[in-house]
Amino acid sequence: MRLYTTAITTARRAGLGPDDVVVAGVSGGPDSCTLMRVLRTAAGDTRFGFAVQPAHLMHDFRGQETRDDADFVRRRWPECIIEEVDVAAYQREHGISSFEQAARDLRYDFLARVARQVGARLVAVGHTADDLAETVLLHVARGSGLHGLRGMSELDPWPYPTSRNRDDPSETPLKVWRPLIELTRRHTIAYCRNYGIDYRDDSTNYMRDFARNRVRLDLMPALKEQLNPRIADALGRLSRTAAAQVDYMEQQADLLWPQVALEPAADAGILRLDRAGLAEAHPALRHIILRRAWVTVTGHEHRLTERHLAAMADAASNPGSGKIIQLPRGFRFVVDTRLATLNGPDAADDCPYPEPVRELRLTLPWGPIAVAVTRRDGWEVTAESVRVQPGTALDTGNSLAAYLSSEALAEGATVRTWQPGDRMQPLGMSGTRKLQDIFTDARIPRHWRERIPLVVTPRGIAWIVGSRIADWAAVRPEASEVAATFIRFDPQPPGADSS
Repeated sequence: MRLYTTAITTARRAGLGPDDVVVAGVSGGPDSCTLMRVLRTAAGDTRFGFAVQPAHLMHDFRGQETRDDADFVRRRWPECIIEEVDVAAYQREHGISSFEQAARDLRYDFLARVARQVGARLVAVGHTADDLAETVLLHVARGSGLHGLRGMSELDPWPYPTSRNRDDPSETPLKVWRPLIELTRRHTIAYCRNYGIDYRDDSTNYMRDFARNRVRLDLMPALKEQLNPRIADALGRLSRTAAAQVDYMEQQADLLWPQVALEPAADAGILRLDRAGLAEAHPALRHIILRRAWVTVTGHEHRLTERHLAAMADAASNPGSGKIIQLPRGFRFVVDTRLATLNGPDAADDCPYPEPVRELRLTLPWGPIAVAVTRRDGWEVTAESVRVQPGTALDTGNSLAAYLSSEALAEGATVRTWQPGDRMQPLGMSGTRKLQDIFTDARIPRHWRERIPLVVTPRGIAWIVGSRIADWAAVRPEASEVAATFIRFDPQPPGADSS
């Protein structure tokens, strides 16, 4: 009776009708066999009448057992669409360390292709309440935020980009449907046994090489015995609570998004955010907005972690510019004076610096002239004579501004870009280092380096703008005030006058 109720109520909540097709991911295990019975039961009800298309992916991993599973599925559901993939080859090609992750990538890609082939808007999978509890526990162990704690729900957006045209509003987005999410694995096994339904037992479910199996076989039983016999129910409640809170924060983010997200560049894979608007948002909403920015550019939440979000939020909301956060799949989060830009690996030009500056003589304050301004090649450079008192904080809060010793600039200075063989003596070091090594340690992309201005004196490189100051050019107001020169580089908009 519970199975019939599950079938009817979940189909009603999914809004299914006679014109719908549902793709069912089937492995041959007790969960997927129960899933097919639930779907067929609901499809046979005159109130729904949708079609069911089973789909099975063969992971080239278990040898004969893989082929036996496929034969079982083919005999049970002759209309099943079956495909075989090489997970190890996919891992090597895409540099993925986790076999589980690679298999999941391929499985969802396969199901999305089948859904497009048959015109389905829903893909049903056999996840149960146990799977939900295990997922939440894994996310807890990995330090996930609220998005991870919500685990999975009965109906979720598709977790990966698909071949569907996202610019076509007439295409309904693909979703994952979990009709069994309120049942347990014990229910599905009992149902199959009670009704004489054969099923396959996947040997990989007992391999402790995989994190999820260790959670299922070791951690969950220990928690049940030593902490809470109903730990799965408790984790399910945590998931639902987190989902409700995420939903509320997403609604608040909807109100802020138009103020923070600027129009994307014409080139795909770039999104610019207003730093001031982002800094004004509550810290919890910053993470929501940054996650949304990632989804906007990539099409999914995949592989973005709380560690990435925290680094992005810190770079965008704290003073300074020129910071770069490396993100999965070659994406970068770049912070300049006003904007924080999320760049894809194929972005046409993601460099925050203007075109390379031609070598120029830097105009410095002299005599009664306390401020001097130089404009050229997309930069406005302001140099100001100042007196620095002992104890003065020399952190300008802007990586494109710095205090340099007036004595170090006494013989004049030029501005140029990096040349092969350049070396400098970074602050706090007794020897010199190659600029190439300094750039590498700072994770500055190679195609940016030729645009970074250098302040150079006859003694050598005094300042890598946006990065390091030379030890001999630093200001040290230890006992009494000292003369210093405050220099600030400001990128100018294209077409600005030069002088």
